[in-house]
Amino acid sequence: VARHVSRYHRRWVGGRRQYGGAAPPLERGLIKGSIAPSIPPEFVAVVVSAMSRVIIVGGSAAGASTAARLRRLSEDVRITIFEKSGYVSFANCGLPYYLGGEIQLWSALTVAKPEMLRSRFNLNVHTGMEVVSIDRAAKTITVREAASGAETTHEYDDLVLTMGCDALMPPIPGINRSGHFTLRSMEDTSGIEEWMATKHPNRVVVCGGGFIGLEFAEQMKMKGIPEVHVVELAPQVMAPLDQEMAQYLHEELRRSGIKLHLSDGVSAFQEPVAGHGPIASASDVVLKSGATLQADLVVLSMGIRPCTKMAKDIGLELAPTGHVKVNECMRTSDEHIYAAGDAVEVRNTALGGDHVWAVALGGPANRQGRVCADQIAKTPSPSVYKGTVGASVVKIFSLTAASVGVNERTLKQKGLPYKAVYNHATQHAGYYPNAMPVHLKLLFDPASGMIYGGQAVGKDGVEKRMDVLSTAMQAGMKANDLADLELCYAPPYGSARDPINQAGMIAGNITLGLMDSVTPMELADMEKAGTPVTLLDVREKGEVETGTFSCYASSQVFCPLGELREKLPALVSEGKLVKGTQVIVACRSGQRAHVGARMLRLCGFPDAKLLSGSLLTAMVCDGIGQDV
Repeated sequence: VARHVSRYHRRWVGGRRQYGGAAPPLERGLIKGSIAPSIPPEFVAVVVSAMSRVIIVGGSAAGASTAARLRRLSEDVRITIFEKSGYVSFANCGLPYYLGGEIQLWSALTVAKPEMLRSRFNLNVHTGMEVVSIDRAAKTITVREAASGAETTHEYDDLVLTMGCDALMPPIPGINRSGHFTLRSMEDTSGIEEWMATKHPNRVVVCGGGFIGLEFAEQMKMKGIPEVHVVELAPQVMAPLDQEMAQYLHEELRRSGIKLHLSDGVSAFQEPVAGHGPIASASDVVLKSGATLQADLVVLSMGIRPCTKMAKDIGLELAPTGHVKVNECMRTSDEHIYAAGDAVEVRNTALGGDHVWAVALGGPANRQGRVCADQIAKTPSPSVYKGTVGASVVKIFSLTAASVGVNERTLKQKGLPYKAVYNHATQHAGYYPNAMPVHLKLLFDPASGMIYGGQAVGKDGVEKRMDVLSTAMQAGMKANDLADLELCYAPPYGSARDPINQAGMIAGNITLGLMDSVTPMELADMEKAGTPVTLLDVREKGEVETGTFSCYASSQVFCPLGELREKLPALVSEGKLVKGTQVIVACRSGQRAHVGARMLRLCGFPDAKLLSGSLLTAMVCDGIGQDV
């Protein structure tokens, strides 16, 4: 009977046109007799019950990816999705851009509607249905319908948990006041859109300087909102970046009219009272610094927490962070339950070994769903999830910031040996019009050459370089291997030596012992510690007016690079440069400093070092600690 049903079912799926293009559930077709009229209806229940039953909790990136992939692998499985909200497979990363007007159609946010998933993939999709409990022993779930409150029980053979994360809501007095919104769902977006249409806000306060918070702040300013504040408890926005790299974003935000409040948090949201302007429509936001911001609209973007209470209640193994632990097959501690998406802990590919982390990104979530499907379908040589390298990007007005791997702050916390180098090469040939710098930072192990990560900020070509670096890291390449990458080159698109090539050359010189470097922050620490250091500035005379290194070294010597070889003996005889002491060579970006440091190393200064990034990096480092 099963063979008979399967044969006719495949014929029906392969030629839907003769059935009006519809793809009704298998059991409905059988009962109607349209597929296999010779099979008595009493056999239908037996056949259908023999099909594997897969239930997916959550219909966003990981859930929808699991379901679609699984259907492409098998027609002999009943796939059911239960989604708490009213939407599945929506573009949550596009929500700020819809509210700002760059995405104009609401329908553009719905990547796949339930009707399409039913007709194209024969999926049973249920929105407005919340899974409230799981019985692991009986392999059942209990689902509550939001509209009626009615509860039903469903059996599964395999269960996939893709509930994602909720917005973090700290216990701040007044946080649930009217006019306060999170921005993680279509319903959140509708609420903000309706509030803006009725209240016409002129003052917006965004609490949190992460991806969604900054994107929303940017969009509100571009939409014409006169006053937009970003309040961030940390000393910087965009936690994946190191503080000196985030300085570029701070400058761009302020230049674009955003009011930044760094190293400051919210102590309370209060009932609005008359102040310097009209009474606020939402709240008076009281900061820990004592300042009060009037807000007609408040968006809460202060972080996320995994939706894993139910997983905890049924005894699944969780990480200390509360995320679900899974193996490379995305299987939890229960062999019949899988998990994927923002709420799982996975291998940290950037650090390798036993290092793990939780990364809330759409790309990894989609790939994890694919692995779940392969494992459930038991495909030959099923795919496994090798880990997440953490590649991400954000647009802030005219700047793009991207990163991959871990940052310097994380490496310090873990006590890992590392080297940080900077490069400020342009995105394409310098002689071609509109050449602009890509401010790039590379982190690697100076002994093994292992790449830990990278960060880049600029107006053009930024994400391309981080994509290349991400690929190199996942391929297991070393930092010096970056120098040998063959990348596309034509003057409008790149240089014969791409910024990634140059970063690899810098790293290679260090791993080979041909050069060593210090960062401006390390140089400042040496100065504070009283370490004798002489800074040799090899810029041209006319460049000195563009900036100095006075805050990084009290002992400085100036000699243009073109004159250094000739004047070096005199600098030594006059005691300006003393052999056996620490000499750091600097210029504007680091290129000439490298030439000068190599010259010194070959002329009796074997410990001469390069100030990595030189003045361009030192200038952004100057701003650290001055933000308010």
